[in-house]
Amino acid sequence: MEDLKALALESDIQKVATISEPVKEKDFEETKKLWDRAFNQPYEKAGGEVPLTLEGVISIKSPISWDESDTDVNTKYKSLLPRFLLEACVFVRPKPRIKASQKDTNRDFLRLRMIRCHSELKLDEAISNFPFDSWKKAWHLYCEFGTKGVMLEYRRHGGGNCLKRSSRQDTVSFRWNDLLRSDSLTLEKEVSQQVNAVVSITPPVQASYLLKCVPDRVTDDSGAMISDVFLKMNSYHPQEGRWLSRTVLDHAGRVSFVIRIRVGGGFWRRGGETPSAVKWEDRIIEIREGSWSYVAGSIGRAPEKVVATATPNEHAEQCTAAWLFSTGDKLIIQWDSSLSVKLLKGRQMQYQVKKTKSKNKNDETKSELEDDGEGFLTLVRFTEDNPNGKATALLNWKLLVVEVLPEEDTVLMLLLCISILKSVSEMKKHDVGGLLVRRRLKQANFGTKDWGSVILDTSSFGESPYVQPWYRNAGLVMAFDEGEQLKRQPVLSHSAVEGSDKLYKNGIIS
Repeated sequence: MEDLKALALESDIQKVATISEPVKEKDFEETKKLWDRAFNQPYEKAGGEVPLTLEGVISIKSPISWDESDTDVNTKYKSLLPRFLLEACVFVRPKPRIKASQKDTNRDFLRLRMIRCHSELKLDEAISNFPFDSWKKAWHLYCEFGTKGVMLEYRRHGGGNCLKRSSRQDTVSFRWNDLLRSDSLTLEKEVSQQVNAVVSITPPVQASYLLKCVPDRVTDDSGAMISDVFLKMNSYHPQEGRWLSRTVLDHAGRVSFVIRIRVGGGFWRRGGETPSAVKWEDRIIEIREGSWSYVAGSIGRAPEKVVATATPNEHAEQCTAAWLFSTGDKLIIQWDSSLSVKLLKGRQMQYQVKKTKSKNKNDETKSELEDDGEGFLTLVRFTEDNPNGKATALLNWKLLVVEVLPEEDTVLMLLLCISILKSVSEMKKHDVGGLLVRRRLKQANFGTKDWGSVILDTSSFGESPYVQPWYRNAGLVMAFDEGEQLKRQPVLSHSAVEGSDKLYKNGIIS
């Protein structure tokens, strides 16, 4: 109260709300004006959003889950780097002299970009949209710490017929490291002597791991890619064994693991000898930790360290399929289960996505059914601390993408994904998720549209799927790197040395 007396605000204070106590929007707006008058600063801070009561519903809705964990079981994988997220709010207020001079700012706007990663991200806001008498929250984002910070560009549209083009007048940067060293994790800067900008952040916290699998070349029993390069290195001794390979990339495009599925044995030799299919029980899946060791261009050898395997297992009549994992776990695919770990169909718990209600009830029901068929599974663990269950991972077995909390084993989730995809392909007698692709697909340049690097608040998602949680539009986000590239590339004939198409079809869908 002494501070309030010193600021002559004691008479203005009517009530102090406790933490998480819902308040009325009118009271909140009055408090913002009072704070602005006293400190000339925005009242709101990143991570300190006030729970307003709007039509009986609390208004705070974060697009991501801030379920911080003290445990990370994945530190044992040296090739896997942690991912850190922070919340950032950008507030803008025009200079009073702009209003006094009646300067025309209709062609002026601010553009927000990231210092690093997601270079195609451009968020524009017209200067005319900012009020002179108060701070406006222009952008509310959730960013990976690896983005380094945000840049604000003051830009001006050209005159005449050049409205689509703009010239940069000034640029200021707010780096996360500078903000972490500042008071209250907040910095204020002037942009082009026209507006003041304030950026507020929260301390970064470890977030979920994001991993996706992309197709790669066929390898032999030793892990070397089938190529004339290795044939010459081995004095033309034929490469024995045939394995389908998948490269696992993390959120920054780094190679973390290599997944291999055994399909054939033997070798190819002129005169009629060709690789032959291995027995069903020998069609194992293995995960190796690390990146490829390249010997010539894109030709390389898989890392040596095997961290997990999955072996097909004979299953009981009530089961559809079963796998034995080297982790000691057993995957049993069936309709009902009462185990301490469950895979729930669809996006559940914190991963739920609310769809727009359709006026036609039949359309809404159809939408629900289509959502269930997208290949999503939510892994839920039941413990004494969480008797109702806690979602620790979200999988999309069709796209081979996983989001995993640090307390959950990422390698186990990758095994689940690839095992389920192979089992479903066998059951449906169809290559459901593109496992038969046996060549490296060209990936987008990382740093252009990095998935998960920047997420906008729910109030300003916009049309781009790349600034939303990936699972809201998983097909679009992943198709940019995989599906669309595959469609655009011409059909290539595979080398006879790799083995026939029939060999791989027998190994995957029969």
